[in-house]
Amino acid sequence: MKSLTLVFQFFTRLPTPQHEFVNEEDMGQALSWLPFVGLVIGLMLWIVSLLNGMVSAEVTAVLILAFWVWVTGSLHIDGAADFVDAWLGAPHDHQRALEIMKDSRIGTGGGVAIGLILLAKWVLLVELLDADLAVWLLMVPVLARVGSLVLMVTTPFASQNGMAETMFQYLNHNAVWAWLGAAALLVLFSAPILLLLIFVWFSLRAQMQKTLGGMNGDSAGLQTEVMEIVALLLLVLTI
Repeated sequence: MKSLTLVFQFFTRLPTPQHEFVNEEDMGQALSWLPFVGLVIGLMLWIVSLLNGMVSAEVTAVLILAFWVWVTGSLHIDGAADFVDAWLGAPHDHQRALEIMKDSRIGTGGGVAIGLILLAKWVLLVELLDADLAVWLLMVPVLARVGSLVLMVTTPFASQNGMAETMFQYLNHNAVWAWLGAAALLVLFSAPILLLLIFVWFSLRAQMQKTLGGMNGDSAGLQTEVMEIVALLLLVLTI
């Protein structure tokens, strides 16, 4: 139960019990529940989507998007912005890129990235709502977070001696592969077009390694946002 409450506490703004003592091992074990967090987020997004018809699809999409940003605490969007700043500022210097990512200020590239992420999601949500396919919102956050877990167990960490790196050492690899297998079966039998996310995942991983020499929390945030956007796009293309 501690692992479950910790993962919601760390990755969402949902109210959870507070624990007096939490270490890297606790957080590493909690990471195994990350796709379940995605499922809960997806369920809540779908519930918000039920407003469609009471108000226009455009307004409903804004409400879904606003809730999506709020419930995640902008965590993944912030990571995406930091990564884009590093990618543009030091595309061939791993150490400099990591220094840029640690800067609390957001550069022009990061600001543009945030704007494009929000715009892309809003447009795709409108299309999904118009096609009465909002039920797919249950799947999108799950797939993105399964991708993040696989990234954590297959990619070297980009910096040394950080809390996140230690957390990943305690991540249950068997749970990760179980989540991946379940996600693959779900996609195969419900929306095979989403298998194209595999190519997106490998492309993002390659860019992380080129820019940072590996992955870190911010690049996992980028991966989550891009995978969610591409998943929405692929679903819209099936309409």
